[in-house]
Amino acid sequence: MRIFVALELPEHIIKEIQGWQEQLMSLHPSLKWVKPEHMHLTLRFFGDIKRKRMLEVERLLSSRRTSPLEFTLDKLGTFCGKDQLPFVYWLGGTFPSAISHIAEELGKIPDDRGRINIKKYLPHITIARRRMSSTSPRLPEPPVLQGRFHEAVIFNSRLTPAGPEYSRLKSFEFHSSRKVIQ
Repeated sequence: MRIFVALELPEHIIKEIQGWQEQLMSLHPSLKWVKPEHMHLTLRFFGDIKRKRMLEVERLLSSRRTSPLEFTLDKLGTFCGKDQLPFVYWLGGTFPSAISHIAEELGKIPDDRGRINIKKYLPHITIARRRMSSTSPRLPEPPVLQGRFHEAVIFNSRLTPAGPEYSRLKSFEFHSSRKVIQ
C-alpha cells in the first residue's frame, strides 16, 4: 500500500474548481488537469509503511481535537522545474494554523524510506501539471472559494496504467470528541 494523509475538500468546492478548470481545459491543452476525485489537501505522503508506522499515524490523528477547519482558496501558485518553468499548478489561500500543526506532527513520523519531513508545510491543492516538453501557460486567478474541512483521511494510492486510484482506509472527524470512521 502507498499511504498518504489528506483533508478532503467539500463537494461544493470540488464542483467550483471543476467548473473553473473546464473553462480553461480547451484553452490550455498542454496541461494535464487533476480529476475532481483526486483533489484534496495532502498533509503527508508516507509510501509503503509498515503496520507499526500506520498505527503511529492513526494514534496521532485520533488524538487531535479540533472543530471543523475553515479555509479560503483565492490564490493560484506554481512549482517550477529545473528549467524554471511551472510544472505544477495549485490553489492556495488562507488556512488555520491547526492544518500546519497536524502536517508538522505527521512530518515527524518517518516515511517508507525512514525520512522525516523538516520542510515548512505549504498547504495547497494541486489542480494541473504541465505535460512533458510543452509550454507553461499563465492561468487566470481562481474564484474565491470558502469551505470547511471536516475530517482527516488516511488514503491508499494504487498506481495503475490509467493513473492513481485512491481508496479511503480510515477517517478522523474534526470535532471536540473524536470519532473514528472505518
